[in-house]
Amino acid sequence: MPPHKRKQSDAAMDDLSGTPKRGKLDSDRFHPNAHQVEEFGIVMRDFYPPEMSNERCESYNNGILERPIETLQKACEETMETRNSIKTNKAVVHWFKSDLRLHDNRALQRAYQVARDNNIPIIGLYILSPEDLTAHLLSAPRVDMTLRTLELLKRNLDEIDIPLYMETQYERKPIPKRVVDLCRRWGANHIFANLEYEVDELRREAKLVRLCAQNGINFEVVHDTCVVPPGLLTNQQGNQYAVYSPWYRAWVEFLKANPDYLEPVDEIGANPGDPRKHLKDLFDYMVPEPPKNKRLSDEDRERFRTLYPAGEYEALRRLEQFLEEKAQDYGQKRSMVAGEHTSILSPYFAIGALSARTAVAMARRANRNQLDRGEPGYRSWISEIAWRDFYKHVLVHWPFIW
Repeated sequence: MPPHKRKQSDAAMDDLSGTPKRGKLDSDRFHPNAHQVEEFGIVMRDFYPPEMSNERCESYNNGILERPIETLQKACEETMETRNSIKTNKAVVHWFKSDLRLHDNRALQRAYQVARDNNIPIIGLYILSPEDLTAHLLSAPRVDMTLRTLELLKRNLDEIDIPLYMETQYERKPIPKRVVDLCRRWGANHIFANLEYEVDELRREAKLVRLCAQNGINFEVVHDTCVVPPGLLTNQQGNQYAVYSPWYRAWVEFLKANPDYLEPVDEIGANPGDPRKHLKDLFDYMVPEPPKNKRLSDEDRERFRTLYPAGEYEALRRLEQFLEEKAQDYGQKRSMVAGEHTSILSPYFAIGALSARTAVAMARRANRNQLDRGEPGYRSWISEIAWRDFYKHVLVHWPFIW
């Protein structure tokens, strides 16, 4: 997405309790009804300020305030020359976040290519942040699913001699500095990660791009979560779609014209270099324990493990079974309470054990290579996967909606 230039604001911001000057936006004022969410207890005030005012929202729309994606783009552009001059060292790092899989993982594939081309090992990194789990209201079952999938991911990586270093960082603000410290400890001058489009994560990545560049490290973020990256679909006026139906038609036409966006990337192979010798200690790290406020009872733990077995291979198995047995009738039966007519894949999408790209590509193949034609059931399910893209496109363009 091309960067939007930030306009210079000539508005003098008054004190929050004061009155904005006539004709000028007072974008620092909170929304007048912000206290309501505190009364009902639906927002974690430990992590988030009161809701922004309509004037501040308008400042994003008018380009007075930078969107988080623009902050990241600006950081990447302003550090590009420095980052491009950085040479590889002893290792390459892939930072796993919401992409807990080997199959069809673009940032992981990019990291592997750099490692292979320079005959140096790749190191997997995962950081558990209890503050993030609490701030984002992630449920105990989701945390349990994440940690169980990490266990299988570690095992799968171990089979191809790739270590997965895991740790818990109780406070989230120091995470960028911790990532830099780990890269320096391992002699890694290149680190890759897939983009997360939420507001906090985009701002964190912008900070990390600059911090890494200052320390001689090239941090590259890769579009992977969405089938079509945010910013590529605009209406006739060149603006972000606000309504799903026209956006979906544009999404379908874009993929017809650019079928390579549905091509999954190759799964990585054996780790280059001699990781068992040079990175021996990194193979011994265990999956972190869940925070106390995210732990399941023994009974619930067994129940969710039965309902949702962990791992990317289980996700792919369920996807194949759904497309073969249920998808054709999905449009008619998806709302029926009696019976299991849905894919039951949402938990796997949420933690990144399955990519939306893989799901749409396989559904299209089952539907005789059609996205918006063919069997109604396939079409309906593809459109629901597309909705995940639409939400992230909207969030990136209007960050105050989240």
